[in-house]
Amino acid sequence: MDEFRSNFVRLCRENRIDPQESVVAQLRKGQDVLHRSHSSKSVATQRKTSGKCLDLSTTSLTTQTCSVLGAALASDRTIVQVKLADCMIGDEGAKLFLHGLCSNVCVQRLDLKGNNMRGAAAEVLGKLIRQNHTLKHLCLEWNCLGLDSTRFAAFTDGLAANNSLEMLDLRNNQLSHESAADLAASLQRNTILKALDLRWNNIGIVGGRSLIGAMQYNKNITELELAGNNIPQDVHKAIDVARLHNTDRASLSSHHQTREEIMTREIRQLKSDKRQQTGDLLQRIDQQNDQLSRTHRETARKIGQLQEALEERKTAFNALAAKLSKTEAELALAEQRSHDLSEMLEQSREENAHLVTTHQKELHMEKGERASSEGALQRDLTAARDRVSQLESRLDELEKKCETQQEQIYELKEELTSSHAENKVHAAQTEERMQNEKQRQRDIIRDIEHRRDGELSRLRQTMEDSERAYKERIVKLEQHRRNLEEELSQVKTSHLNERLVLEEQILETKKRVKEEEQQRSKHLEDKIRLLQNSKDDLQQHSSQQTQLVSELQAKHSNATLEIESLKRKLEELNREVAGKNNELLAEVNKVEIQHSKQLSKLQHQLQELEDTKDRCDTLEKQLSDQARRYRSEMHSLEAEADTLKEKLRLQDMEFGRLQEEEAQKASQLHAAISSFLTPRSPMATPRK
Repeated sequence: MDEFRSNFVRLCRENRIDPQESVVAQLRKGQDVLHRSHSSKSVATQRKTSGKCLDLSTTSLTTQTCSVLGAALASDRTIVQVKLADCMIGDEGAKLFLHGLCSNVCVQRLDLKGNNMRGAAAEVLGKLIRQNHTLKHLCLEWNCLGLDSTRFAAFTDGLAANNSLEMLDLRNNQLSHESAADLAASLQRNTILKALDLRWNNIGIVGGRSLIGAMQYNKNITELELAGNNIPQDVHKAIDVARLHNTDRASLSSHHQTREEIMTREIRQLKSDKRQQTGDLLQRIDQQNDQLSRTHRETARKIGQLQEALEERKTAFNALAAKLSKTEAELALAEQRSHDLSEMLEQSREENAHLVTTHQKELHMEKGERASSEGALQRDLTAARDRVSQLESRLDELEKKCETQQEQIYELKEELTSSHAENKVHAAQTEERMQNEKQRQRDIIRDIEHRRDGELSRLRQTMEDSERAYKERIVKLEQHRRNLEEELSQVKTSHLNERLVLEEQILETKKRVKEEEQQRSKHLEDKIRLLQNSKDDLQQHSSQQTQLVSELQAKHSNATLEIESLKRKLEELNREVAGKNNELLAEVNKVEIQHSKQLSKLQHQLQELEDTKDRCDTLEKQLSDQARRYRSEMHSLEAEADTLKEKLRLQDMEFGRLQEEEAQKASQLHAAISSFLTPRSPMATPRK
């Protein structure tokens, strides 16, 4: 207000007009009142009442003062209410004051009560309300605007073009039925005015009927005062009925507008929720697809690693089995040879010791009996020679028999070596069959992986198609929703009850959709938990397989160490056998020399031949036992090979079962996703 007062004083000086003391005093008084009100009000209240009021009521204003006030208000941006009641400004003052107020953009309430304004002021007022777009409340009580009906028509033309005035007070303005007809014509075009006060005028029955016609077109006026206008009771009742209808219509319109705003907010909220849910769903589907692809890749990688480890273990086990069988055969032969040689050596040593003892005894006996037995020896010499010849012939026969038995031994050895060779060939054929079976298993596994890749690609394609169909359905649903919104906007004015039912159905649908979304999210979480459990089982199975591979590697290393120790023992036994062979050859040479020198011991040699025959029998028995052991070992190796084949078959069955479980889980997940992505049928708008 201080700024307005200084501006008012400045304009007075510029126009060389003395400021009216009463106006300056009133402005200063209004400033003090404003200061006191600011000091007593809170900050929030100051913000609410930031607009100022220019109150010069009951202050006599000159024409020049009115012109300065109009100029000051033309550029003012703080005053929202102007009170000039009972200032007696007249037509000239009103012209100057209202001319400046035409360009004002802040004043909302104007009070010009009791200022003796007539027809000329009515024209300026018409111009004001035509050009001003902020004025909402205009009080023109106790004036004479209706004296000149022609100029009052200009005022009504401005009222018809106005788009901001909501309340108009024309009490005691001497309005006639002509002025009422002009006012009714302007009300037919005005759609903003809500309150009109025409009390204490001279409208009469003609003006009342004109207002009835206007009320039939104007549906916005809810307050119309007509007391003291000589209007008949029936006309007055008709106008009241129209006004009440407008009031009801306004209340319904406000209620409808509130409902529309509420539904608009709800629809926006539903749109935002649906977009968010769709985004969350798509993101969740992408995450599940990524997790599923990672799980498939990890499963494929682990299966490949397990297959490689199994192949390496099979090859190592086959090589180890071949080496072990070869080493066992060589070891058995070496043990047999060593056993035979040791037995022969022991027998040779026993024979030598026996021969030495008998030779010594015979020497002592011969020395004692030589003298007494020389004669008997001479006698027996001829008989001994005959006997020697017989013994020689018998020795030749025995030697022939030994040769035949030696040939039989050689034949048995050849048969043994041939059986070894056949067994080796049989083992090689078995290994080749195992390699062929392993290759066949690899081909089967490769075919299964190829089918699984094809199934996965088909599943991905179906998922992409379902996602594309889902997006198209979303677009169709959006289009259908827009069509429903258009239909809803078209039937808003006449179907309020349907709107209420639709609102309740929307709330129920929203609740049901949320419940369904929660149930589906729980179902998907259960599926994800099952996939996680299967992943843990696969990891546990992989760790068990890794532990088994490490155990087999440890067993392989232990077997390798045992084979190396057996090789070292075999080399030592070979060295010992070679030394024993040399010793045996030396002893055999000595024995042959002794046998050639001692022809008298032929009977003992014959006994030795019989012992040799017994040894041959024992050797044959040992050969048969060795053959039985070899057959039993071959049977055990074949049983072990069968167990390995059974293990391989079980592992292949386990691999197939895992693949079937993966395919079943993928199909279940695809079915869950497709059921989740299947859109619901749009809810039809209920109609009566």
